[in-house]
Amino acid sequence: MSQHDAPTLTLAELALRWSMTAPQILASAGPQPLPVYFYFDGLVFDFGDKWLRAGGDTSAAQDLDAHRTRLEALEIDLKRQALHKLGQLKLTQWEVVFSDEELARGHAEAALLRKEVERLDALLKERSDARQRHVRNGLLRAAPRMLQEIARHGQAAFPHFAFLPATPDQPSGRQLVALEDGFPHKPMLAVTDLVVALQDVTAAEAAR
Repeated sequence: MSQHDAPTLTLAELALRWSMTAPQILASAGPQPLPVYFYFDGLVFDFGDKWLRAGGDTSAAQDLDAHRTRLEALEIDLKRQALHKLGQLKLTQWEVVFSDEELARGHAEAALLRKEVERLDALLKERSDARQRHVRNGLLRAAPRMLQEIARHGQAAFPHFAFLPATPDQPSGRQLVALEDGFPHKPMLAVTDLVVALQDVTAAEAAR
């Protein structure tokens, strides 16, 4: 559209208009000459965007936790070594006195860890902010397989994937997207949730 804001008909309205049932319309869609849409309010990501999609931060978050844990332990060791050198602390029998070279290596490692923790912190915050810029409140194009299931059973599990409506930049309406955090949560998608764009209907009627 941009069919995102175009006038729509429910499948029931289209069925009445075409003297068919809604399941018949869906069953005859085949490769979907008539695009069918459903409403979604949530996060929408390009299918190939592994970084922003759910779980994309797993590796970075694990690295951040590991670096923080190592840094905290290293800073404690370095602090205790410094106090020992000043004669203000006696090390336990399990601790080894660091040489000047070992202390230098420890401080260098701590400095690198601080930089990496800061970088990963910023990276994950940037990702979290970027995810919130992918909120969509509007229509998405249903996949043919889901429409076939709804035609057979009257409903289907709410999809995790769909297509963006056609735009001048993407005239095919075939850009696959991943869906997350829909609100309110709907476990199923039924015939009554589906709509078609009026301009697609009139175009199909004109082509008959």
